[in-house]
Amino acid sequence: MVKKIDILGMEIDNYTVREAMIQVEGYLNQTGMSMIETVSMKMLDMAGEESCVKECIRLLDLAVIGEKEILVAAGFHSNQRTKEIVEHEFFREFLKRIVRNRKQVFLLGEQAEDVDKLEDYLKEEYEKILIGGRCSLDEKSGDIEGVVNEVNGVSPDVVLSILPSPVQENFLLGNKGKLDAKIWYGIGDDYEAHSGIRRLSRIAGRMIHKKRLQSQLHKYQNENEAK
Repeated sequence: MVKKIDILGMEIDNYTVREAMIQVEGYLNQTGMSMIETVSMKMLDMAGEESCVKECIRLLDLAVIGEKEILVAAGFHSNQRTKEIVEHEFFREFLKRIVRNRKQVFLLGEQAEDVDKLEDYLKEEYEKILIGGRCSLDEKSGDIEGVVNEVNGVSPDVVLSILPSPVQENFLLGNKGKLDAKIWYGIGDDYEAHSGIRRLSRIAGRMIHKKRLQSQLHKYQNENEAK
């Protein structure tokens, strides 16, 4: 099975969930923070205009494919991988492993209300999850250093982020080396799909970004064929 796929010049990981979990175990036993993000069509679309998004995707230790359309766009077909992506199996297995190994998580979002919803969801679905702390950018009035200090005051194993792009990518590029955590996991659409948040808006957004991504891919392919 192909382990890397190319989309618009960006390399995206295509590990099975089992293979990805092996990577996660390694990250938890290393020094320094490893970066994981669920990559959506919206992010790939945005990467064409936001250099920080494209750069962050390039630097990710593990880029988790969030939508089956990304596989299709890359011309890669696998029933196993399609099932894993559609059912967001990496997200579920990651959280189950974190709970089973009693790893501590820190919740981070843009708005306090969003972090409240994430915390409620995790406590309902993963009763034994260890939440060591939480923070939102609005609570800190945009004080990024204050946010970093909140995270480091806990020294969690995992930062679970629901910061939107490109806010998340700007934050990561500026602060990756300052954060005292083992893993940063930008869960994005995986969490929204499981919790049912903004379901209708997500479906509409996927259709828009699918068309835009297809257009960008067509242009990218034509430009490379012309070289």
